[in-house]
Amino acid sequence: MSLAFNIEQCSAWLPGIDTQQDLVDWANNKKRIDPANAVMPALKQVPAMQRRRLSPFAKITLATTLDVCADLPSEHIDTVFSSRHGDLKRTALLIEDVAQQETLSPTQFGLSVHNAVAGLYSIFTKNKAPMSAVAAGEQSFMTGLLDAVSKLQANHLQRILYVYSDYDIPEYYRPYVNSQECACSIALLLSADTGTQCQLSPMSEPCDAEGYQPLDFLQKFYSGQPSCQLQSGGLGWQLTIGKKQ
Repeated sequence: MSLAFNIEQCSAWLPGIDTQQDLVDWANNKKRIDPANAVMPALKQVPAMQRRRLSPFAKITLATTLDVCADLPSEHIDTVFSSRHGDLKRTALLIEDVAQQETLSPTQFGLSVHNAVAGLYSIFTKNKAPMSAVAAGEQSFMTGLLDAVSKLQANHLQRILYVYSDYDIPEYYRPYVNSQECACSIALLLSADTGTQCQLSPMSEPCDAEGYQPLDFLQKFYSGQPSCQLQSGGLGWQLTIGKKQ
């Protein structure tokens, strides 16, 4: 069974990719991701006192999330947040504190949990609609997208917001992750009938895609390529990107 949906708006953050044109150039191999020149979002929509407490992971996530909904009343938009690692740098520091038998900061602990950014977004925008947080290992991007599209259809929603983010992980965890992983944040405003038409179809054969799901998706979306393969566990999905309506 295929899942049809529309992408009404897309906002993305990548290191060293600062504008929509940069994204198009990167997707067409005219510009490279550049971690050395990564610029943190200004996040002027967030009060300064709260902004100072935000980690880089939270900043890039909130930046794309707020950007994609900038022209919409966000009080009642269901949202799915997804991340493989979450705010792992903050979590790792807490683990080090435990190992050294130091007292944990309640604030730092509260901001480290996997749905912390969802809570912050809800507070900043007064969005009281249902929200969920997904973590599914290497398949986190695809699993979150499937969850969001399924909710869009099953609950007969007009729109749903899907956000995927990950940030640089501590060096001692790097041997355990895909070498192609990089910091990124993608926010998609999915719609039942407005925007770029898309369709997810399960493949009959296992998917041989070995890239990094979020970047694979962004490259196809911004380069205008009509389809790509994305893997979710042992199941492959064909994502077909059509015309805007």
